[in-house]
Amino acid sequence: MKKLAAILIILSFISPAVLAAETPKYKYKTAMPQGTFKKNRDGTIVQYDKRGKKIGTYKLQNGSYQKIKR
Repeated sequence: MKKLAAILIILSFISPAVLAAETPKYKYKTAMPQGTFKKNRDGTIVQYDKRGKKIGTYKLQNGSYQKIKR
């Protein structure tokens, strides 16, 4: 009976730790960019605001798009 009680106490301490590990471990650092995006033939992406003014140019570098011009 003592062994059963000891096992139940140990499991009651372990189960909350397992549930706490399932929470997300990261958050977005910045908000997603706003506007309209159009891809050019050379692979760059141009960002426009809602009035049609060019905001920035992005190019694929190291597996993600990096802003190269404003």
